[in-house]
Amino acid sequence: MIHIKKNTPPKKFQEFKQQNPHAHFDDMPTDVKAILRQSLLEEQGYLCAYCMSKIHDDPRKTKIEHYEPRNAQNELKYSNLLLVCTGNSSGTSFERQHCDTKKGNQHLHIDPQNIDHISCISYLSDGTIFAKDNPAFDDDLNSTLNLNDKYGYLKSARKSALDELKKALRKKLGTKTAGRTLLEKWLRFYQSKDQNDNRQPYCGILIDYLLKRLK
Repeated sequence: MIHIKKNTPPKKFQEFKQQNPHAHFDDMPTDVKAILRQSLLEEQGYLCAYCMSKIHDDPRKTKIEHYEPRNAQNELKYSNLLLVCTGNSSGTSFERQHCDTKKGNQHLHIDPQNIDHISCISYLSDGTIFAKDNPAFDDDLNSTLNLNDKYGYLKSARKSALDELKKALRKKLGTKTAGRTLLEKWLRFYQSKDQNDNRQPYCGILIDYLLKRLK
């Protein structure tokens, strides 16, 4: 999970809300929903808000998620909307599901829009994600969102991303200890978006690793 900084809501989305003050999320026209999806994609760096897997502008493979379970007050509140992957929703058991598909209408304690919450997250070298000294956050990651799915690929995908980073550092520096300047440069890279608003998949574990190396 990474910190998400919300942008200004899209103009078309705002206009729809103003013109339809009693509308529900499901009443939103397809074109407005497409603009909303693109806005969420860009601010999240084309990553799922929960598992950090790569997502694209495809309504068949993404879902607009309500962070707080939707109600009349929040279902069109932009700060309550995130874009997520489908979380193994098709043809799989409940134990294999993750992200919003597993979460359903459960309440989360950990909020990807809160930098203090994200700072509580750490990772092990095997790809395990956990929350330090916060049982409620840890339960969100493990149970509610199932981000350590023992039957799936998320944990191994994070480990693979970390192994690639370690390999690249060894290749760049040989047997030398990674210099602080290089570590800081790579940290800025993984904390940022590229010119097309993309971020590196599973970058949370890479940021965590580099921060630990810099301490």
